[in-house]
Amino acid sequence: MERQKITSKDQLDNFYPVLVKIWHEVFTPIIGSNQVEYMLEHYQSKELIMQEIDADVNYYALVLDNQYVGYTAYKVTPDYLYLSKIYITSEYRNKGLMREVFAWFDELSEKYGVKQHLRVNQGNTQAISVYQHLGFVLLKEEITDIGDGYQMVDYVFEKE
Repeated sequence: MERQKITSKDQLDNFYPVLVKIWHEVFTPIIGSNQVEYMLEHYQSKELIMQEIDADVNYYALVLDNQYVGYTAYKVTPDYLYLSKIYITSEYRNKGLMREVFAWFDELSEKYGVKQHLRVNQGNTQAISVYQHLGFVLLKEEITDIGDGYQMVDYVFEKE
């Protein structure tokens, strides 16, 4: 699997339809389509992603056989590697690609000498079990109001 760093609006424009597809696949069963649309507009719009990239968040499209199969984003902080996005399209799940992504995160964590942190929706039980299997431990619950009556109800996990 290849990682293509997203640094330009053109790259993001090409990749963005896959991002939207993934969000609908992953989150519609958990939070419903209305909140998915709200979050795509207010948290994962092209404009906001480009702002994050300008603020040192590293976005990567994941490519296999010349097809976008997922994406990930992380930010290096003084205390941890914050893994903010880790997604694979449904047709490429359970093929070992996540293991490959997390091996890379382990390398980055070691390189920067920091722990790894991530947030995961409490209803995303499949992802939670993957994270626990990979050695992440639950730190806390975080509930964040995000507007329009919506909340993000997450767990925060850490890996040494």
